[in-house]
Amino acid sequence: MWRPGNGTVGEAIDCSGALYERLIEPILLATLNNEPPEASARLAATLMRETLAAGGRTCRPLIAQEGLSSAFVDPALAYLTAHGANVQFGHELHNIAFDNSRAVSLDFGNETIPLAPDDALVLAVPPNFAARLLPGLQTPNEFRAIANVHFRVEQNVTLPPMTGVVHGLTQWIFTYPGRLSVTISAADALMQQPREDLAHTVWGEVAKIAGLPDALPPWQVVRERRATIATDPHQESLRPAAQTAWNNVFLAGDWTATGLPPTIESAIRSGERAAKLAAA
Repeated sequence: MWRPGNGTVGEAIDCSGALYERLIEPILLATLNNEPPEASARLAATLMRETLAAGGRTCRPLIAQEGLSSAFVDPALAYLTAHGANVQFGHELHNIAFDNSRAVSLDFGNETIPLAPDDALVLAVPPNFAARLLPGLQTPNEFRAIANVHFRVEQNVTLPPMTGVVHGLTQWIFTYPGRLSVTISAADALMQQPREDLAHTVWGEVAKIAGLPDALPPWQVVRERRATIATDPHQESLRPAAQTAWNNVFLAGDWTATGLPPTIESAIRSGERAAKLAAA
């Protein structure tokens, strides 16, 4: 945890045994979204220092019962609107014009917005878009998938809000009113599997754990190929800082160099850092 170096988790610790299989592997797999033995030991060390090593109060899961939109997006939009921000959707940034060390205008296709001398630009976009917009920017270029399977459940389920599963395809089960949701990290191998086959396999495990009938209930599979960047040491070395080569352009996103894996916490930390730099 204290001197992880630039190697992998597999080079730093023995990835076997009950402690690893029942605690360390599930935590690292969920947060790194990478097979832990191949992931960055430095990222894993930071994660462990800020959670397990810091005590139980730092390890309490916070669950967005109504979804991430109501927990994060809607309040952010309300705050921005209340403070006079103009939020536009379907309004893609095509290009940024630069003059020496500054960005001077934003090209939205049908509209060009000049940047005043005291304006600052925070780019909170995926890494491939950032690399396209900022000449010479080095970004991570490998990604890992996440699969989610949702089941409508009419019966009363006695599972806790969050259940970890070991030695199964299912990794985490989240219990909501009328619904069970399963999350599978590092799910690249599942991207080509027929959706109904995946739903059947996952439901077989969920039904056994929850004591529910074997018959497959209404379901939905959601797979994201580029859910996060890969978190091996090489990709970790490609994560850029918030400060860019231009003195009025800053980066935000879970894929930037926050010291954390590409998680919601990493995204929030990156936004705070970019905002402080822009304000300064």
